[in-house]
Amino acid sequence: MKKLWLAGALILLFSGCPPAHKTSPEEQFKKSFPQHSYETMKQTSARGVYEVYNGSQIYYYLPDGDMLFVGSMISKDGTNLTQESTGKKMTSKMAGLSLDKALKIGEGKTSVVEFIDPNCHYCRQSYAFFAGRKKEVTLYVFFYPLSRDAEDKIRHIFCAADKAEEYGKVLSGKLDGKDQLNLCTDRNAEDRIKAHREASAKIGVRATPMFFIKGRLVTGFDRPVIEALLKD
Repeated sequence: MKKLWLAGALILLFSGCPPAHKTSPEEQFKKSFPQHSYETMKQTSARGVYEVYNGSQIYYYLPDGDMLFVGSMISKDGTNLTQESTGKKMTSKMAGLSLDKALKIGEGKTSVVEFIDPNCHYCRQSYAFFAGRKKEVTLYVFFYPLSRDAEDKIRHIFCAADKAEEYGKVLSGKLDGKDQLNLCTDRNAEDRIKAHREASAKIGVRATPMFFIKGRLVTGFDRPVIEALLKD
């Protein structure tokens, strides 16, 4: 069995007499933590530790003691097993994501799906990177706002007649500090904003930027990795 360690914090603890009859970990979890819904629960390579995935985050359940942990599980070779498992789950969801409501930028043969916040520093770096590759790459942009200002800028983009042009202005910082944003209540804009919110929730986005390139998930603007994927 792999030697593992948990980097995290004990967030909930219930103790008491053991059940009179043997119950499954799933049944015990649902009874002890009814407020915590989950998509999947599975045994990890650490005996007695179960991985619980709620759609956006992984945490760990120990039926022996009724304990719930949040944090990262690291193997002795330094592999972050939590991050690895999360990536696989998100990759599977990304592969089935509808791109109909994404903001399409460019006309290249290589498709890149990205989740960004328009004020995020590294998102803006990625914008500059892809701006010179419009003939190589087609971007499918989904927005994940982390502030009210970001929400306003996203609405401004979707309210514009030329969305790609306003996207460029926003991501290049030209509209920073500007009060004259177009904050329309157009139905199409509302539908796009809602679709982006739902897409982020479906994938389990928690930080930006995030990219999906040729079947691989890239978290953060990891330029060497992205360049290598685009060359393949």
